[in-house]
Amino acid sequence: MTDQTSTLHEMAAAKASLDERLNRIDEAHGSWEGAIGEWSVAQMLQHMHGWLTEMTTAVERMNAGQRPTPEGVDYSDPQDWNPGFVAERGEQSYEEARAAFEDGHEQFTAAVGEVDAGRFGEGKTINRMVEGVVTHHYAEHCEDLDSFLGGDH
Repeated sequence: MTDQTSTLHEMAAAKASLDERLNRIDEAHGSWEGAIGEWSVAQMLQHMHGWLTEMTTAVERMNAGQRPTPEGVDYSDPQDWNPGFVAERGEQSYEEARAAFEDGHEQFTAAVGEVDAGRFGEGKTINRMVEGVVTHHYAEHCEDLDSFLGGDH
């Protein structure tokens, strides 16, 4: 994943892999607390939506010629952010959390699609952002869902 086209394709593949698993979860199982560590699948999606929302803003800032991260903001420790993302979204059903996540993914993808093609490349900021919030992040949670679903996918 280095150029814009391959980055967008990798994002789509990561999303398809995640969707394959999410499509096998109904509301009762999606809302079951403790399915993914301490979280329900709905809460996992809230956490993922939080990162998508945060990073969409970062990409939009980058597209406007600004620093992606506002002064004084540090994303280096996700454990500082994750609980807040879930808390901000409050009580949501699995269906509501999934719909918000879907919207967040679409918005992030659109923002990445607006980035100048010359800004993509190995180790470049946009590539690191996409890896952190989509390709590596979705793969991590696919593993969690595989465990929850019994390992078969």
